[in-house]
Amino acid sequence: LKKNYVKKELTDELGVLDTKLGGVIKEKLGIPVINNEAIVQVTRGIRQQLTNLIDGLGEEQLNAMVLGLGHSLSRYKLKFSPDKVDTMIVQAIGLLDELDKEINTYAMRAKEWYGWHFPEMARIVTENL
Repeated sequence: LKKNYVKKELTDELGVLDTKLGGVIKEKLGIPVINNEAIVQVTRGIRQQLTNLIDGLGEEQLNAMVLGLGHSLSRYKLKFSPDKVDTMIVQAIGLLDELDKEINTYAMRAKEWYGWHFPEMARIVTENL
């Protein structure tokens, strides 16, 4: 971008919708960036009129492109990582421990409640599980 389009004495500003992206462009490339309500309105207008601005682009094709982009972004965010697998295993073990405690608590309560009506059960059932 900088090599092809930016001149030494650049007086124009680049309108960017995303503030984080604008900050990176300004920091890395030294391009003046603007982000305000006017940029949001212009971008919204371009999105609404995109099928009219590009010849041969129908509404169905645009919807398919948007859907494909959404799927690609989702895949990128959910990319497989060995660290995530380790985290999932640790979380699963923690969940099993919590479930064991909960089951033990509920079994003790059930044993206590049945004990009010059937006191002999304490001698018959010695463990909670």
